[in-house]
Amino acid sequence: MLLRFTSSDVRNAALVETATGAIAYRISTTRPRSSSRTSFMSISSRSQDGQSSTSTDQHRTTVVKDRDGEVVAEITWEANCASKIRIRDEELQGTSELFDVAFVKVLPDETLLPTRMEYVWRLTPDSVTLLDDDGEAIGELYSNCWMVKDKLVPARLPNGGHNYLRLDDRPPAETLELIVCYLLLSTLRARMYSITKYVYGQRGDRLSKLRRRATRSFAHLRETVRRISIP
Repeated sequence: MLLRFTSSDVRNAALVETATGAIAYRISTTRPRSSSRTSFMSISSRSQDGQSSTSTDQHRTTVVKDRDGEVVAEITWEANCASKIRIRDEELQGTSELFDVAFVKVLPDETLLPTRMEYVWRLTPDSVTLLDDDGEAIGELYSNCWMVKDKLVPARLPNGGHNYLRLDDRPPAETLELIVCYLLLSTLRARMYSITKYVYGQRGDRLSKLRRRATRSFAHLRETVRRISIP
């Protein structure tokens, strides 16, 4: 299955099946009104100085609807973190129930994030790939491309094309969960690699200091992955 995002904002876009031209999913993100309550939690957050706040500015809900308009998944954001996730009838307490964070690997050129389905998302500064338990690619992101004669070709101008997500044939329930995973990971990649470049980007006689910083950075990164922050 090859899906095209109709917008560069993955949290406000439709996913179109390129083979049929039909919309498979619609994704939208809204901010709750101050007088309302989200479907998962009451309105409360922490401001940057650590004090509690009742402002709804930091609270949003991302909704995924299927082609029939039924809500099949929701992500509730508390501040910048996915606090609760619903996939069909299953409610999850944050991303730690989707990703096996104990086995996240942060390497100089890639980051590997295992999922509970025993797949692995491989993230690099330039790519997103989904691997099965044998290490074979079963999904991939194609950024800024056009479809020309049934082939994807890079757009000539930055942001001139569309983003495409390829997912090899999976059961519908798995496909939906993988799309939710991608929504959680898509905006995290740049932040993760700014940390990784910082850790590996120094040389020379600072090696001992680098190792200490790397240990702290990996710890922070693992916590970031656990909570899946968005900018």
